[in-house]
Amino acid sequence: MLLMQKEYRLLEFMLFKLQVNKPSDSLSKHLRFKTSLVSFISLSTRFQSLILLPALAFIIQANISLGVPLESVPQYQIEVHYHSEQKLLEGKMQVRYSPEHYPSGELLLSLPMNRFRAKDPRGFRRHRLVPIFSLERFEDDLEDPLFPEGFSMGGNNILSVKDASGRNLEYHLEPNADLEKGFSTIHGLLRVKLPEPLKEPELTIEFKTFLPVHTLEGGLNGSMITSRWHPILLNWNGQQWIKDGNTPNPGTWQVTWSASKVGSLITSVSSDQDHPASEKLVLPQTRFPLKSFPLIFSDRYKLLNQEGGQKGLRGETSDDINNSKDFKQADLKDSYQLESYHFRDYPDRADLIHQWVSKFITFVKARYGLKQPWEKIRVVAVEAEYEHVTVINNLILIPLPNYKRSGFLDRRVLGLVSLSLGQLWFGEKIWNDEDLELWISRGIPAFLGLRLFEEHYGKDAGIFGFIDWMNPRFREHFIEDMALSKKEETSHPIYASFQASEDPRLHMMKVTYKTAMVLSMLEYMLGPQLFKKGFQSFTENHWLKVGSVKNFQSEFEAVFQQNNGCISNKSFSEELPEPIQNLPKSKVCFTHPELNWFFDQWFREDMELDYALGSLKTQKLEEGDYLSEVEVEKRGKVRMPVDVMLLTEDGKEVNQIITGTKTKETIIFKTNSPPEKVSLDPDEKLLESKRVNNHSFSFHRVRFAFDWKRRRERLWLLIPGVSSNAIDGNSYGIGIRHHFDGYRIYAIPAYGTKNKRFLYQINLDWDFSDINGLSASLTSKEYGGVRSEGLRISFSSPERYNQASFGFSVSILREGLFSASTEQLEDDIEESGKNNVFISTHQARIPLTDLYNLEWSLINEQPSQELETDFRYTKSSGNINQTLLVGHRKWIVFSMKYGTTGGTPPLQKKFQLGSPSTLRGFPQTVKLMYDYLAVASLDFKLPLFHAPLWGDVSATNIQGVLFYDQGKGWSDPNTPAKAELREDAGLGIEWVVDTVSLFQVPIKFEVAYPLNDSDYKKPQYILLGTLSW
Repeated sequence: MLLMQKEYRLLEFMLFKLQVNKPSDSLSKHLRFKTSLVSFISLSTRFQSLILLPALAFIIQANISLGVPLESVPQYQIEVHYHSEQKLLEGKMQVRYSPEHYPSGELLLSLPMNRFRAKDPRGFRRHRLVPIFSLERFEDDLEDPLFPEGFSMGGNNILSVKDASGRNLEYHLEPNADLEKGFSTIHGLLRVKLPEPLKEPELTIEFKTFLPVHTLEGGLNGSMITSRWHPILLNWNGQQWIKDGNTPNPGTWQVTWSASKVGSLITSVSSDQDHPASEKLVLPQTRFPLKSFPLIFSDRYKLLNQEGGQKGLRGETSDDINNSKDFKQADLKDSYQLESYHFRDYPDRADLIHQWVSKFITFVKARYGLKQPWEKIRVVAVEAEYEHVTVINNLILIPLPNYKRSGFLDRRVLGLVSLSLGQLWFGEKIWNDEDLELWISRGIPAFLGLRLFEEHYGKDAGIFGFIDWMNPRFREHFIEDMALSKKEETSHPIYASFQASEDPRLHMMKVTYKTAMVLSMLEYMLGPQLFKKGFQSFTENHWLKVGSVKNFQSEFEAVFQQNNGCISNKSFSEELPEPIQNLPKSKVCFTHPELNWFFDQWFREDMELDYALGSLKTQKLEEGDYLSEVEVEKRGKVRMPVDVMLLTEDGKEVNQIITGTKTKETIIFKTNSPPEKVSLDPDEKLLESKRVNNHSFSFHRVRFAFDWKRRRERLWLLIPGVSSNAIDGNSYGIGIRHHFDGYRIYAIPAYGTKNKRFLYQINLDWDFSDINGLSASLTSKEYGGVRSEGLRISFSSPERYNQASFGFSVSILREGLFSASTEQLEDDIEESGKNNVFISTHQARIPLTDLYNLEWSLINEQPSQELETDFRYTKSSGNINQTLLVGHRKWIVFSMKYGTTGGTPPLQKKFQLGSPSTLRGFPQTVKLMYDYLAVASLDFKLPLFHAPLWGDVSATNIQGVLFYDQGKGWSDPNTPAKAELREDAGLGIEWVVDTVSLFQVPIKFEVAYPLNDSDYKKPQYILLGTLSW
C-alpha cells in the first residue's frame, strides 16, 4: 500500500509536469487523459500498485526530465505571522523528508538569517551584484549595497524541535565555518538528534526570525522581502553535509500567512492585494521543487493595469515589436501570465518594463526554443540604491532607480534589466554552484539580454537613439569593455572560485560579461541552428538539476559531432596545402570534432585574442585580374576562425575564413578589380583585445571633453583642465589627449589668472610591455614660474582588491626659473636662473584592516651639481594619511605633512602653507611660502543622504565634511618654535555627479575659516579640492 501511494504521488507530479511543459492546445487532451487514467486506477488497487502505476511511472519518467524527484526533496508546511513594527516573523514549521536520502541518527539544518547575527570578524562580505558599466559606487567605501544603512542585525531563534508525535527532540546550535567571509558563522547550524526508530520522517520546529534592514533579506521603508527566512534542511551527499550554501537546497512548500497590518503579499505561488490584518491566508502548495520560498510584503504596491492591451514600447506598436522572424516563430500557445507590481509613483516606467519582460520571454522561446520556465511570472519593484536586477524563482525584482530614471534613459534601463531576465531559466530552473559556476546564473542571462537588445535596437546600437557623441554602444562598451577588464596579477578564468578571487569585482565582470561574449562567439562559430540545438539540449537535460561547464561543453560537442565537426554549409579542411580563393563567407570543418580547445581557452584559461593585418601585396595578372596576398598575424594566445574581407575598388566584397591557428598566414585573393580595403573580422564578432590593427585604413574621431573609445578607432579628445598655485593663481585651459598602441599624448595650453601669463604642458607617456607597471614620460611645460623639459620613469605595483600597493618614480628635469610673481618679494629671495634637478618619489597604500587604511608619500628633490645649475639646495617632504571607518559611510581621516629644505632654494621651490592641500583657510600667496613646513589635519566625513538623488543627472555618495587644520611655516632652521601657529576650521560637501549613469564626476566644495589670526580673516572657498578664492 505504501508503494502504491508513493507511485501514485509520483505519477500525479509527472502528469502535472506534462501539463506545464506541453503547448496549451494539447492541454485539454492531457487533462482528459489524466482524468480517465485516475478513474481506471480506482478499479483495482492491487493491479495499480503491482503493475500499472510502476509501469506508467517508468514510461513517463523516461520521457520527461524531472531533474530532482519530488519525493527526494524536503516538504515544508509553515504557518507564519509577520509583526511589521518589529520586523519579526514568528512561525511553526513541519518538514517531512525521505529517510533514505539522509543519515540515520541526526538531521542538520541551516539557520540562514543567522548570517546577519553579528559582523563577521573575518572581514566584509563580497557581494555578488554584477558591476554596471562605469559605475563603481560601492567599491571605494567597502560598502555592501544590500545594507543601505550599514550593517543591520538579524537572526533565527529556535523555540522548540519536536517529532511528529509532539515529543521534544534534542538539538544543538553550532557555528557554520563553511560560510563565505562576511557572513556570521555564529549559530549557523541546527543539529537535531533523532531517536531510533523515528516513526514518522517529520520534524516540527517553532522559530522566530528577526529581519535586518536589508534590500533582499529584510525590511526597508515599510516593505519586507526575504527568501531564506526559516530553518532549511541541508543536502547530504552520502558522506557529509553540504554546508557552504553554494548549491541549492530545493524543497516544496505549503505556507499559511498572516500579518499585523494590511498589505499586499507577493510570493512565487500567488499574490494577494490589500490582505486584511491578522487574517490567515492559505497559499497554494508548490507542485515542483523550488530553491526557496520568497515572501514580499508591502502596503505600497499597486498592480499594473494591463487591460485593453499593451501600448508597445515607446515609438512602436505591439505588432512592430513582434514582427521579426524570431517572434513569428514563437509558440504563442505556450502561454503564461505576467504581472507587474510597482510603487504607485511610477506607472509609465512599470508599463515599459512589463512590456520589455514580455518581449524578452517571447524572444528567448522563439530564438532558442526554450520551454516556458514558469506558469506565472511577477515583476516586482523593490527598495534599493543599486540598479542590478535580481531574480528569485519566478519573481523579477527591479530596484527603484530603474523606475526613477527619466524617459531619456529608457534604452539604458531596458538594457540593464535584460541582463538578468535569463535567470528565469538559468539559475532558477537550471541550477548552479554559486562559487565555481556563477557564469551559468550571470553570464548566460547576460548573453540572452545582449541578444534581445541587438534584435530590438540593432547590432551597433547605443543607449541613445538620437545622438552619436557620448553615446556608448551597448555591446562594445557595456559588455565587451567590461569583459576585457583585466589586471595581470589578479586575472583568472571564467571557471574559477569567487570566494578565492583576489578581486571580486573583476570576477563578476568575467563570469557575466566575458561569458556573454564567449557564448556570442560560440553561436557565431557554430551557426544559429547548431548553437540552438546545443543550447536546447543543455537546458532540457539539466532542468531542475545543477549544471556545469563540463556538462555545457558535452552538450555542444554532441551536436558538433553530429554535424561532422563542420560549422557552415560550405567549408574546407583545416589542413589544405593551398589557400582557397574567393569562397563566399565560408566557414571551416575541423579535423577533430571536439571543442576542448574552445572551452579550455575561454573558460579554463584567461588569455587574449588578437589578430593583426600584416602586409598587403597586389599584382596585376596578364589576363587583367588582380592577385592580392594578405598576411594575417596571430598576436594573442587564443585562436578562433577569422573572417578576412577584401573590398575592391568597384565595390565588391570578397570573404575568406581561416582557422586562425598559425602565427602568420597568407591568403590569396583573385579579383577583377584592384583592392581598396582589407579588414579582419569586419562584423566584429570576436572578442579581440585590439581592433585598431584589423584594417588597412584608420578610423579617426575628435570629441570634446569625453567620449567612449571604440577599439577600432583613434580617438582625439579635447579636455578642459584646471590647476592652482601661489604664482599663477587659478589656471584654466583646453588640452588634447590621444592614446595609441601603448602611447599617450597630452598637450594643453592654459592661462594663469593671477600673473596673466600663458602656460602650457606637453606629455608623451608610454608603457613597457615586458614589465607590467613600468612606464616612461617625456614632458615639457611652463607652470608656477618654471619652464622645464625632462624624462620621468615610474613603476606602480598592481592594484589588487583591498591589498597593499606602492609606486616609485625618478625624474631628471632641465629647468629655467623666471620672475613670474606679481607680489612684492623680500630682497634675498631669488626666482630667476637655470636648474638641472633630480626628483625621486615613493608612495604606498596599505589597508591594515577592512576598517583602517594607511597611506604615505615621500618626495626628494636636489639639483645635479655635475650639470649646469645656479642653485644649491635639497628639498624633502613626506605625507602620511590614516583613514578609519567608524560607521556606515563615516570616516575619520588624520593627515600629517612635513617639509624641509637645505641650502638656498628659489621662490618656486618653497612650500606653500596656505593651499587646498595644506591649510585650507589661508590663501595661496608668496607671503605664506617657507623653507620648512609642518601641517596636521583632521577630517570627519558622514553621510548627508543614505539614498542617491536619481534623475538624468544624479547625485550619489552625498557626504558632509567637517575639518580642522593647524600648521606653521618658517625659513630660519633655528626658529620653528617661534613660528606662528595658524589654524582653520570649516565644512564642506562632496558627492559624485552621476551623469545618466555613463560617467561619474566627483564634486567637492569646502568653506574654510581662519581661526584667531590677525593677518588673515576672510574665509577661503575651495572647489574640487584645487581651485580656491
